[in-house]
Amino acid sequence: MVRPSPLRLAALLSALALPAAADHLDPRLAGPLQAMFQAAVQECQSGNGASCNAAQAIQRREAQLSQAEHACRQGSAQACRAYQEGAQQVFGAYQQQQRAGMLGGVAYPQGAPVQGGGQGYSTQQMNQDHQARMRQQQNQFQQHQDRMRQQQNQFDQQNQRFLEQLRR
Repeated sequence: MVRPSPLRLAALLSALALPAAADHLDPRLAGPLQAMFQAAVQECQSGNGASCNAAQAIQRREAQLSQAEHACRQGSAQACRAYQEGAQQVFGAYQQQQRAGMLGGVAYPQGAPVQGGGQGYSTQQMNQDHQARMRQQQNQFQQHQDRMRQQQNQFDQQNQRFLEQLRR
């Protein structure tokens, strides 16, 4: 297999960026992913092959988080845990890169950096969001159960009327 040059790979990665799934992710998570991705692409364009690999890894991580977030919204507790763990890893890596000055001043959308800005996606906020999503799922389930119970009662009544007609 022929391996593309770092410059060619950087051009490919820049074209791909993180548009598709990053648009679906929580912006508090998409921002740091995009910042790390852009920093890795810049380094890749400078000839740093490890950064090219890092940019690809960020794209894969973003896709995994997007899938986990979607599954979490569908009610998968395992996906919610995977999303929370992945988000914490991303924020940790982002803050580490910020402290090391590796992000070149790239910050969150609206210019609010994660570190020190109070705008980060904290564990407490993730837990609150998770609990809100779980309450929403439980409410939807209860509404569904109520509709099914109501439908069953209607069927029972129709069946009773039918049986009464047969007895006449």
